[in-house]
Amino acid sequence: MIKFFVSLFLIAGAAVIFFTKSKNYFPEVKSLRNQVASYNETINTAKEVKNSIDKVLGDYNDISQENVDRINKIVPSTPESMNLVVQIDDIMKKNGLRLKNIDTRNIVSENSAFENKINKTYESIALSIQTQGSYGSFYSFLKDLEKSLRLIDVNSIKISPAGQDNYDFSIEAVSYWRKTNEKI
Repeated sequence: MIKFFVSLFLIAGAAVIFFTKSKNYFPEVKSLRNQVASYNETINTAKEVKNSIDKVLGDYNDISQENVDRINKIVPSTPESMNLVVQIDDIMKKNGLRLKNIDTRNIVSENSAFENKINKTYESIALSIQTQGSYGSFYSFLKDLEKSLRLIDVNSIKISPAGQDNYDFSIEAVSYWRKTNEKI
């Protein structure tokens, strides 16, 4: 029986010593558990972001080369002023118009201070086109220009007679191209 009480006394003494010496560590253990929970939450968020990135990369890689080429024709990565002029001239010739003059220039924005704050991913090229031909030919030209893959906004058209069923057309338009080398 004495052995039982001695054992019980030693176990109780060990428990008292354990809890008195380790009570200073309990708040630190609780803090570490909270920190582990926070890290686990961060790891789960990182896994979700990685899965999202993998999904977007998979979607990106599924884009066919034909569609990439079409996008590059719509909004090319360089100004390609000469290619644009040649394309417009070809459409005019196809529709029986005579190109008199075409002028291209990069547009400098009047709100440049405001636009510098906005990270634009495109630039604009202004087009000034003078041509001559019949109204039907000009109408067909505009339809073909509209169906063209190259993105061109026609801002204004001026028509003046040049003879019987012959007109001078003046077109003001804007075309776009992507910036590829971003400024840091």
